Amino acid sequence: MPKYTTTVRVVLHKDDARTKEHSPDSEEYDTLHAEMHARGFRRYYETVKDQKLKLPPGEYLIYQEGTDVDDARKKVYSKSTAAATIATSAKRFSLFINCEGSLTSSNLEVISKDPDA
Repeated sequence: MPKYTTTVRVVLHKDDARTKEHSPDSEEYDTLHAEMHARGFRRYYETVKDQKLKLPPGEYLIYQEGTDVDDARKKVYSKSTAAATIATSAKRFSLFINCEGSLTSSNLEVISKDPDA
């Protein structure tokens, strides 16, 4: 079964409306890191020169097996939402997944226009 390079960005929030973010050094992020690591995620990537480079806070990498990219993305979604729910709650996180160009998300704010325009 092929492996797909997948990145996940997770933000933990203090409230159900997801208006107040936890600090990256909070206890909730420690729990998230442990839960993500237990599921095969890591917080670094390796360069072609075998250097390990640390990813930004809340960013994770996994090489996920799957029958195809959608299967791999669904597996990553399941793993990452389970870890984030343990770290905070089912409503107090948002995440964004990029599995080789196949995108998905959870709990992101719906907007009507480009916020930077």
